Amino acid sequence: MPRRHDGGSAARRLGGSAARRLGGSAARRLGGDTTEVRGTMELRVLRYFLAVVDTGSMTAAAARVHVAQPSISRQLRSLERELGAELLRRTGAGVQLTAAGRRFVPVARDLTLRAARGTELLQAVSGQSPLHFRVACPNSTITHLVAPFVAELGGPFADARGCEPDQVYERLRAGDVDIGISTSPPPGGMAARRLGGRRISAQIPAAHPLAQEGPGDLELASLLDHPVIVSSRASAVRRTLDTALYEQGTPLRPAFEPQSEAMAQALAAAGHGVCVVVDHPQFDLCARALTGQGGHPLAISLYAGWDPDHYAHDEIDAAVQELSSWLTANDGGRKPGSRPHSPF
Repeated sequence: MPRRHDGGSAARRLGGSAARRLGGSAARRLGGDTTEVRGTMELRVLRYFLAVVDTGSMTAAAARVHVAQPSISRQLRSLERELGAELLRRTGAGVQLTAAGRRFVPVARDLTLRAARGTELLQAVSGQSPLHFRVACPNSTITHLVAPFVAELGGPFADARGCEPDQVYERLRAGDVDIGISTSPPPGGMAARRLGGRRISAQIPAAHPLAQEGPGDLELASLLDHPVIVSSRASAVRRTLDTALYEQGTPLRPAFEPQSEAMAQALAAAGHGVCVVVDHPQFDLCARALTGQGGHPLAISLYAGWDPDHYAHDEIDAAVQELSSWLTANDGGRKPGSRPHSPF
């Protein structure tokens, strides 16, 4: 049975030091020793401010938040007086951020995000709803890991937002998500856990000579007699492949370098070569797991990172452990749309 994430530990964290930090850390980010965010600031006014920033005008912001434009203008001026700084410069062309305004944007986003998370937490504690987390990760990770995990166990993930591997932790820092999953470890200062590995395989049509040899593991050196289709050097698969071949003293010269693994598989299915991927086979391709020198399996690692001060740190850690166990039990993920075989 999946573990219920009821928010108990999160409540203790938010109710203590985490809640007290809500305004303090934001004040330091805005103005150091010269600017203080006072406790009387109202979250709705911060939302009005962010609506103006996002839309570029008072009129558009008023339409977004369903408040009269004069009311928004009046309350934003009151906010500026409270802060002792001009945030917005009104011009004939619209509204522009001042230098202080640009510094205040991440503060406002941080405060409103924490308030939203706090609401989610209190709803979980009161039994109105379970804790749910947002994840940023590459699209293939959503397809082969996060979505199948949720479908099978109903895991505590409400949304998974696809992005490039090198953007995952940026999305996490920006507060867009609660957890980042990538093929590289999180930067220092983040809570981190290695989820597990995904085997790299060579995939070919059933009529290909490498498929005719049988389904066993394939030595990397055997690839060199065939055109290789693999993603660019920015991908973890390509870096792993390049490193293994470098250790053997053989540079890789791919025939094709598509950005997506699905396109690599399509090219292989069309007879253009052997594709090297971690995704499950499609287009009726046969897969053979690759090994390097000494029969060492070639694989990429997946890592999860999150804010160590997150109000639901313990619940996130438990969810990540559950995801890691599922990944290991399912040999690195599952084919899209598949479910475990029923014994009945």
